[in-house]
Amino acid sequence: MSGPPVESVFYDAEYETMPRDRLADLQLELLLDTIAFTYERSPLIRELWRKARITPADVRTLDDFREKVPFISKDAVRQFRDERADPYGGLLCLPPAELTAIMSTSGTTGDPTLVAEKWGGISVGRPSIMYRDFWGMGVRPGDHFSLFLFTFRGPTYGFVQSLGAVPVLFDYDLDEIERLLRLSIEYAPTAMYNFGGTMILATDQIAARAGIDPREAFASYRGIVWAGEPLGARARGLAREWGMSLFEHSSVGDVTASFECSAHDGMHVWEDTVLVEGIDPDAVDHRDAATVTDDDARCELVATALTNRVAPLVRYRSDDIVRITRTPCPCGRTHARIRTVGRKGDEVVVAGRSVLPVDVWSAIDSIDACRLGLFQIIRPARELDELRLRVGYQDTAQSRLSTLADEIAAAVTAEVGVTPAVELVPNAELLRLGPPHKIPRVAAR
Repeated sequence: MSGPPVESVFYDAEYETMPRDRLADLQLELLLDTIAFTYERSPLIRELWRKARITPADVRTLDDFREKVPFISKDAVRQFRDERADPYGGLLCLPPAELTAIMSTSGTTGDPTLVAEKWGGISVGRPSIMYRDFWGMGVRPGDHFSLFLFTFRGPTYGFVQSLGAVPVLFDYDLDEIERLLRLSIEYAPTAMYNFGGTMILATDQIAARAGIDPREAFASYRGIVWAGEPLGARARGLAREWGMSLFEHSSVGDVTASFECSAHDGMHVWEDTVLVEGIDPDAVDHRDAATVTDDDARCELVATALTNRVAPLVRYRSDDIVRITRTPCPCGRTHARIRTVGRKGDEVVVAGRSVLPVDVWSAIDSIDACRLGLFQIIRPARELDELRLRVGYQDTAQSRLSTLADEIAAAVTAEVGVTPAVELVPNAELLRLGPPHKIPRVAAR
């Protein structure tokens, strides 16, 4: 399809605002094609379906799909990979020689998972993810677009170029922030992907040392995307002070991605590319997985690729706890929106009280010496007698560390009602564990 008129609010108005009944019909059509394709070509999916004693012929409706089709988990993909020496975990549906790229996840919730890509022509359906989202943020032909990227790069710059915009590339590194600020003033980009809380907090100090006003540097941006982890109160406060318009971005069960729109009322999931389900998080398998039908209730996200013909996931049980709403968005789009709550595997239960990383985030973020918000929950088991935290700090004298630990413990106790044992480590030690915005927030020891 050709690009929309520059004055259009939507990149693809027909599909972005499609009535829900038409969208359901389209999803079923795409789903039936997907399961026939993957059953024939994906060894893992074929094996799981044969164990469940079903074939694509047994699925004729969305209800059939929900009732009969088994889930896939990340552990199942890894087990197939390790047992069969298949680096793609039994999911690849093309000859490896046809791939144009191999990426990987960050590995912060386990060992990294390979993501096979074939850019430019294997997917079915209309341009959607990132095209619709970046356009909705105000990106137009001729604009500059800052890409602040780490290892999970993918063809992001290609999406930007396809919109007619010019990507300006940066490494996802604290040392790049001053260059980002200076080039932002020079080139006046329209949008940026991806600038999270750690980077916002570091910018405050780096800009001051460099004599740069962040308000001037970010003045041209209509949208700045952040992802991966929550933004604490300190980062949000700085963003408001600098006039940054922030848009949250998240994965949709490793199948696709979601972005906030201008209404900032949840992240849109393009349902002509993915079938999303919300199930009871305590379900053992598909046979007892009750669908959560209450709008915006907590549920576990299950995702199925509808347009991927490289390595599609079918009923992928994500471990992500989310809220899903399908009520029309104030922006005019009709597709579902999600809000991330946390990950099942990150939960600890201390004296009967559930604690997730997001629950302690704001307490740690409120301490000045911990303003980068770097911490880990130590989780050798799900149920614990004591909440243990490893917390990063900076600019703190050794003589004040015991006082700092007490200050953190008091803040966490006030926030979640559980008094933690606090281990303090320098920020630099935690930053070495992964990309700065995606260090593992839960560690076994």
